[in-house]
Amino acid sequence: MKLFKEENRLAEILKSMEMQSVISIDELASRLKVSAKTIRNDIKELNCLFGGYACVSNNKGDCKLLVFEQKGYDQIRDRIMENSNLFNSAQMRMAYMFWQLMNSDQPYLTDDLSEEMKVGRTTAIGDLNKLRKIISQYQLKIPGKANTGLKLVGDELQIRLFILENIYEYLYLDFPLGQKIREIIYNFQNKLSLDALGFGFFYRFFVVMIHRIESGHVITKLDDKYMDLYGTESYLIVDEILCEIEEQKDYLIPREERIFLCISVAGMRTPSNTSALESKIEISENVAELIIEMMDRIKETLDITVMANELFDDFVYHVFFMINRLKYGFHIHNAMVEDIKSKYSVAYKMAEVGKEVIEEREHIRMTEDEMGLLAAYFGVFLIEQEPEKKRCKIAIVCGAGKIIGRLIQNQLKRLFEVEPEFEFFYNGQFEDYRKNDFDYIVTTANLDLDTKTPVIYMDEVFDREYIQKKFENIKYLADAGREIRKGIDSLFMNLLDESRFFVLDGSESYEEDIDYMATILNGQGDLDDGFSERVRQREKSATMVLNKNVAFPHTQNLVSKLTLALGVYPEGAQDEEYKGVQLVIMLGIPESMENDTVLIRLYDEILAVVQEKKVINRIQHMESYKELLLYITEENNVFK
Repeated sequence: MKLFKEENRLAEILKSMEMQSVISIDELASRLKVSAKTIRNDIKELNCLFGGYACVSNNKGDCKLLVFEQKGYDQIRDRIMENSNLFNSAQMRMAYMFWQLMNSDQPYLTDDLSEEMKVGRTTAIGDLNKLRKIISQYQLKIPGKANTGLKLVGDELQIRLFILENIYEYLYLDFPLGQKIREIIYNFQNKLSLDALGFGFFYRFFVVMIHRIESGHVITKLDDKYMDLYGTESYLIVDEILCEIEEQKDYLIPREERIFLCISVAGMRTPSNTSALESKIEISENVAELIIEMMDRIKETLDITVMANELFDDFVYHVFFMINRLKYGFHIHNAMVEDIKSKYSVAYKMAEVGKEVIEEREHIRMTEDEMGLLAAYFGVFLIEQEPEKKRCKIAIVCGAGKIIGRLIQNQLKRLFEVEPEFEFFYNGQFEDYRKNDFDYIVTTANLDLDTKTPVIYMDEVFDREYIQKKFENIKYLADAGREIRKGIDSLFMNLLDESRFFVLDGSESYEEDIDYMATILNGQGDLDDGFSERVRQREKSATMVLNKNVAFPHTQNLVSKLTLALGVYPEGAQDEEYKGVQLVIMLGIPESMENDTVLIRLYDEILAVVQEKKVINRIQHMESYKELLLYITEENNVFK
């Protein structure tokens, strides 16, 4: 097989679809001087390469490129396009080196590699050293010297896993499987109703397996954990298709190779339609018990209840396939993990709790990429279990004329899923007896009102994002039994005040400091008598330290309001067990609070503090709530 073809047809197809919103298969075939059937096969291969980040739809011969996750798509697109530029990138050169070494029975000279790639010897040696470092993670080595020859040494399974996880797109674009073989595996895809996401792993594993077998590199021995796959439902699925493949080949495919391919089924990315899998792959009781324990621990640790919705079956399959990927050592790349971590911090914290349960029960190490996928499910669950939005009544009080009132109305309408009912009051006149008739009073004039109705003061032209956050916080604080204070837009800062800010000298034990804070708050009517004892009991089963520097004692509060307090250790906690703790964020959650959305928003803000070490260091030495408020609002608004 020739590794790098002069023509990169997949790249040309992709370029054409990026330039035109819709393009026909016949037009592509005409441009590239191939048959329509070849273009259809190329499109199927592109969908496998995209790994679920994008998809080429084919509607009666008209093709359209759909991108679901831009970052993931961009990475795969770059790899496909780089094959057009041959050896202009270090990644391409390293892929070429690996290819030549894994297929060579004799030592390979560095000079030969540099000559073939048309690069300098120094460049080739630099790339080789990078490659050695990367493959060492797979227990692979390239011993030898430049003038005596190089050889790839390592386990065949690890060679394949390295290819699949790192350089598949460089090596196997348009691999010549043959038309009949392609039809068999695409029929397999249809039979299981697998989309490109679920089918992608299988296709890649299959291509690598066939090439390695036919080049004389057969797997002959596997660890016991892989042999456990023999006879499973995944194995039976693979066995059925490989029996058909053998009828087209002049060789038999050994059991160990079947087990290798089985990894791709047992650890597939969860397809969008899992109903077709129910009769083929049964979820074990062990996975069901693990998920129950995961949800219980999230409730115990964060006081958040995960409500099952129509995606829950997909989530169960995701956990099942994820455990298999981790167990059998196949790692996937998640281009969205950093975005998920920063934009859905509470969901990511829930994934960290889930990670503890999975690692304890399964004795496997969970990767950050898998954490991101788990957090994505939790993020969807949290968003979709938010309470249904109701139509609210808003009074608009204007110091100017009608046109300003209408402008404010049009801006406010965009903030609500259900359009509010508005009533206008002009020239700054608002009847006092109407003050409790509305959900919100929005005013550009100064009003002297004694009312529980939230009053929002704003400019006649306002920042939509700012006012949306203001509205959300007002609602959350009302649910929490607290009132918003003018000019303070953070939920975290509104729940604090001078009476709930504590400077802890560290001379007492951590437990004594928690008791001290709880006693003061109890005397102020913020916490009930048994709060600190419940915290102690809770800490016996789960740590309440976040990121080593922030303690987060939290539990149920029998007083019907959400209570937040902050304690600072100027010199750090002195207890051996809590060494390194600089801040204590204490939270009492009322029994009557049924809406987890308030907690989720508050956790978002708490995690924003925890993730900024320089912010923790600064807050640690503050002496008052006023100092904290000025710092947050004027210097470093971590809640923006």
